[in-house]
Amino acid sequence: MSDGTVVNRPTASPNLPQIPGCKLIAIAGQGGMGTVYRAEQLSPRRIVAVKVLTRPSAGEASLAAFRREAETIAHLEHPNILPVYGFGEVNGQPYLVLRYLAGGSVALRLRRGKLELPAVVRWARAVAAALDMAHGRGLVHRDVKPSNILLDEAGNAYLTDFGIAAAMAAAGDETVIGSAAYMSPEQGRGEPVDRRADIYALAVSVFEMLTGEKPYSAETALGMIVRHINDPIPSARELNPGVPAAVDAVIRRGMAKEPAERPQTAGEFAALLAQAAGQPAEALPVAGAGRVQSPTIIVPPVAPVAPPVALPAPATRRINPIVWAGIALVAVCLLGAVLLSGGGLAAIFLNRTATPRPSSTVPPTATALPTAAITPLPEGQLLAADFSTSDNGFGVRKADASGEVAHADGALRMTVLKTGAEFYSPSGKLNVQDVIIDVDLQQTAGPESTEFGGICRWQDKDNYSAFGISAGGQFKIWQKTNGATLRLIDWTDAPSLAGAGLSPHHLTITCSGARLGLEVDGVLLGQAEDPAPAPGDVVLFAGLRDAGSLVVDFTKVLVQAP
Repeated sequence: MSDGTVVNRPTASPNLPQIPGCKLIAIAGQGGMGTVYRAEQLSPRRIVAVKVLTRPSAGEASLAAFRREAETIAHLEHPNILPVYGFGEVNGQPYLVLRYLAGGSVALRLRRGKLELPAVVRWARAVAAALDMAHGRGLVHRDVKPSNILLDEAGNAYLTDFGIAAAMAAAGDETVIGSAAYMSPEQGRGEPVDRRADIYALAVSVFEMLTGEKPYSAETALGMIVRHINDPIPSARELNPGVPAAVDAVIRRGMAKEPAERPQTAGEFAALLAQAAGQPAEALPVAGAGRVQSPTIIVPPVAPVAPPVALPAPATRRINPIVWAGIALVAVCLLGAVLLSGGGLAAIFLNRTATPRPSSTVPPTATALPTAAITPLPEGQLLAADFSTSDNGFGVRKADASGEVAHADGALRMTVLKTGAEFYSPSGKLNVQDVIIDVDLQQTAGPESTEFGGICRWQDKDNYSAFGISAGGQFKIWQKTNGATLRLIDWTDAPSLAGAGLSPHHLTITCSGARLGLEVDGVLLGQAEDPAPAPGDVVLFAGLRDAGSLVVDFTKVLVQAP
């Protein structure tokens, strides 16, 4: 918890590798084969993913082998294979520069439970098309799994880490052979593998997508491998009765212990799966057809897609002074009515569609509080509240079927009971452009698919900058500009938040000039640019993106000038 003192705040995450031609911004994810960083490529200027492979420094001979393998991977051209923009090594450490996607991975979707059959079939067919093209060139992926299937904003699937296992082996790391939970029996035995090992891993991935569970479990990787080799093939239908028997049979065939008993191409497996699911065939890209130009994610897009890096300047958010005077007069009148009625400033919620988005379109308008409610603060401090009393100015909301915002147990407590609802509580005291907001908060109940945090530059329901985290270990930065949602950084895994669950957190939100930054528990998670900074209020918020009951306690807020 913060004690309210001013601390030094880093402008970049410490100990980030130095990659030629790229400026690393923050860690985006970590896995068994390396660490992925969100980075800005300097020429051409765009946001990319840089994957630094995890292995000891290698000699020149093994690095030359890595370069040969990476060169082959970089020339893979298929609409469903994540492009490799470049590769190299720094101090003997191999790295790859990849296209950055903000839609997350299928593994991330699985955190919320099993997936729907139509989506699983569509993604399996996309992955199978990518595999068939690569297999036709003699390449084997060796590590097909949900975390290596990435999604764009439209839900299109891309296979990533293609050939990384082979590249690592080429660089002299013979221990890298794949992931035990998805490994074919022949791969687990250390035998030479071909395309049918990838078909096995794809079948295992489909099993997990449809059931929410892996087919085998064990305490160690070796135990997992032994079970893949020796144990009977489990039934997905037993775990999820909604899986059709024909689909279950196709998965079991794909997981046959003997490679000769599996479908002999990934496309054959995917076609059988689609047929068993009763889905008509869809047109998929074919090898050699060229890459579909999905947007390169610099600022994650909304429709229409935002162009890379150079964000279009939105219409100005500044209002004529005469209009401000009119608004102020109306606000004073409204404030009088509210005070006379005994009501507080209400946090507003919005009922969403079946797929709720984290940014509401109807937040409340902040209302100025009487001067008497503002306590003098030390120089440089703009606002301080510890919620030990209810006279801090932040708005409350009476309880109803969707939840409430109230003071309880020394906290500003937001309770959200309705999926897709979001509550906002403005301070009602500020109208400043540049601030550093320190917030102590904790989700004390609710599912992983939530969002809570702070907002700066709140002008009205259509203009603000928001910073949120979730109990599922993710973070996001987005804006509302003239009513349009701009996802500066869409939901992204934060390794430092992984497994934190319902732990307390300290957020430091920086809104200074064009810079927007989010630091959680001393770790800088992400930075973005505001193309048109403007003054506004400071707001706290919480929202529910999945079924359940969300409770978030805000215990302290300190707002300072940068």
